[in-house]
Amino acid sequence: MKIFVKACLITLILMNLNCANQRSPTGGPKDSIPPVLISSIPPNAALNFDNDWIELSFDDDINTTTLKRNLVISPLTELKYTAKTKKNKVRIEFEERLRDSTTYTFNFLQGITDLTEKNPVINLSLALSTGPYIDSLFIKGAVHELYTQLPAPGVLVGLYSYSDSLDLTVDKPLYFSTTNDSGAYVINNIKYGQYKIFAFNDENNDFTFNSESETYGLKSSFILLSSGLDSVNLVINSIDSRPLNFISSRSFGRYYDVRYSKPITFYQLTYLPPYKYTFLHQLQDEFTSIRIFPPLDTLYNQDRDSSQLIMTVYDTIHQHSFDTLMVKFLSSQRPPTPPTSRISAKAINASQYEVSLSFDKPIALFDSLSVLLNTDTLLPVTPIDVDRYHWNYDRTELSFKVFMNWSLLQDSLNHQLQKLHEQDSMIPDQRVLSLTTIAFDSTCFTDADGLSLSRILIKVTKKETSDFGTLHIKANTAKTSFIIQILDTENKLIAERRNQTTFTMEYLNPGTYNLRVLIDNNLDGVWTVGNFIDDSTPENIYLYPKPTKISANWEISIDDLTF
Repeated sequence: MKIFVKACLITLILMNLNCANQRSPTGGPKDSIPPVLISSIPPNAALNFDNDWIELSFDDDINTTTLKRNLVISPLTELKYTAKTKKNKVRIEFEERLRDSTTYTFNFLQGITDLTEKNPVINLSLALSTGPYIDSLFIKGAVHELYTQLPAPGVLVGLYSYSDSLDLTVDKPLYFSTTNDSGAYVINNIKYGQYKIFAFNDENNDFTFNSESETYGLKSSFILLSSGLDSVNLVINSIDSRPLNFISSRSFGRYYDVRYSKPITFYQLTYLPPYKYTFLHQLQDEFTSIRIFPPLDTLYNQDRDSSQLIMTVYDTIHQHSFDTLMVKFLSSQRPPTPPTSRISAKAINASQYEVSLSFDKPIALFDSLSVLLNTDTLLPVTPIDVDRYHWNYDRTELSFKVFMNWSLLQDSLNHQLQKLHEQDSMIPDQRVLSLTTIAFDSTCFTDADGLSLSRILIKVTKKETSDFGTLHIKANTAKTSFIIQILDTENKLIAERRNQTTFTMEYLNPGTYNLRVLIDNNLDGVWTVGNFIDDSTPENIYLYPKPTKISANWEISIDDLTF
């Protein structure tokens, strides 16, 4: 009996413990379904609307805390309103009368969400007219990126009332839409008229185009909208279209700096007579300023000498600026920074290599006799013939081609080994030569500050013809002015051919390549990216749809390149 009583007590204790440790039931899957509009006052496409409010009802309780930031009324207007929300309804009350005989479209974007998970209502809009008819014209199409030809999602496509005074950097669109994930857009309920269509990536959501940082695309001239239009496609590209302006020129430490309002793609110095000295110069890393270096001539007097010159600069859209400068350097106790360099060697074929060097400052002196071939300790160090070398405009990049006679080097090495083998049989009588070294002696380069660069070395690996692949290209086109480009997977230009429909590219390194064709539509010999300032669009690009894999010792033919 005692045992039974104890068992009952233990059971009661365990039951109480279980009751004391109750947990909330686990929830089901997260709600991802947004609210659905079930009715509106007035209904969509209502005519002769003369009320001062509209009301929308949904199948779920809603949240409208972000409505003010999201609701856009087109034609784009500064119409003031208040929004009142109660459970599953929102009422928008206008503080002023709507304009007579006007079709309004209310685009809610992501301004209405469900109450708990904040899922936004999808593609919610309401159209109404204060007159006897509703504007029913539309325009639809797609937006693609210029160089990749990929769809451009999230791009604002706007229609502007066309006039000579239209300023796309100031004016806001009357009608607009945003491209979906496939780059497609549609703008409905448009009034008959002339419009400018312009697309841009509205990063700050202010409906105003920022020409410095936002990608854009357009159709030249205007569109006369008298009926609905399909397939109005646009191509967008990132172009800094701001005016190119001179900002300042002044001495800065040891140097003389000239600044501009935007990045520069090319510049030129023209010296005005009389002049005794020329200057080394350099486009700085940010591409908006040019640094001029004082001459290394010992006769140059910083306190007395000055020079007048014209600086001509160009930007990416071929805007230019001509500025007359009086260049005078000041004495400075600041020591110059030591120079640095980068080097690479690329095999052009089995015996020829292209060597490229870049420097952080212009090079004043280059001793080509100090470029040496250092193959092996058994072979003498010999100078390399670099007579046909090339400097870029500001002397910060040097390139040259060098012929490598691997057979001669191999024979010379084996000859030395055979002589040593005769003296000591433990030494092999031959060794396979697979690489050599190009050395730039410490006396080879002197920079614009008069400092010498440290010794530079680059290893060059032996290549066989079988290490490369070959690409045969045959284009089918009636075009007469075009550029066929071969690009690597990072869109770096490997090679190009102008106006050739049939050609062969030999000695391609194994890898994957893409083909791109720049089509010169206006036949002026130059492919251009367009510019909204002069209302021009980019010339056409065709991308071959399939990447091409090149393998070593293989030949690949492309005969279906059609554009």
